Amino acid sequence: MAICRRCGADHPPEELIRHELPGLTLVHCPDCRGFMGRYRRHGDAPRTDRR
Repeated sequence: MAICRRCGADHPPEELIRHELPGLTLVHCPDCRGFMGRYRRHGDAPRTDRR
């Protein structure tokens, strides 16, 4: 369970709002929309310069 530091709500991880960016995931509380964390996604293929 994840507890929001802003409103104190307790949610299972599958209920959290996720914003998927290249290589990064941002997580927000579904109740107050408060920011809860930032996580690196290691499964993404890295961008490489192939000259």
